[in-house]
Amino acid sequence: MLLIGTLVMVFALVNWTGASGVRDEQMHAERVWYAQSRHHYRIVIRQRTRTGVCEQDLEIRNDRVQTVYLNQCAQPPIWTVPRLFSWVRQLGQPARLCYPSSLQCTCRVSTHLQVLFDPQSGYPRQVLYEWGLRPNWESMDYWQSLVLGTDRVDCARRTRGGGVVEITVVSFMPLP
Repeated sequence: MLLIGTLVMVFALVNWTGASGVRDEQMHAERVWYAQSRHHYRIVIRQRTRTGVCEQDLEIRNDRVQTVYLNQCAQPPIWTVPRLFSWVRQLGQPARLCYPSSLQCTCRVSTHLQVLFDPQSGYPRQVLYEWGLRPNWESMDYWQSLVLGTDRVDCARRTRGGGVVEITVVSFMPLP
């Protein structure tokens, strides 16, 4: 059982090739973060999406939100440093999705991930994630729909230009 778990982790790391630079930086940043054993801190997060900008001011103790000083966001206050690391890891998975479906793959999901880590503490200081659709030139579906005119291929229009999420740590303060 341990061997299977180890193999799964190895294959997951090997398959995380879409953001190998981010993965390497994150592994180093996590080592820095966990070496300091920060269990109590206050963090202010700014989140920017297509719908606007909001902030959360949170006190974290033992990787749990202890106190919410401010929550302007339309979502629960969940951002701890380990949660940010987990989110970046999830975003770094290669996007291999077809659109509108796996049966007709005229467009492909295209993503871009950029992460800045704090050099002293290791936490993700800024995460920028962008996505959209691009023509799938490798698929016969794309060329058939283009030539036959059966489906107007305009991948960017289908997603209204794509999307962006930017999370910035505005302030980070260790607490006793």
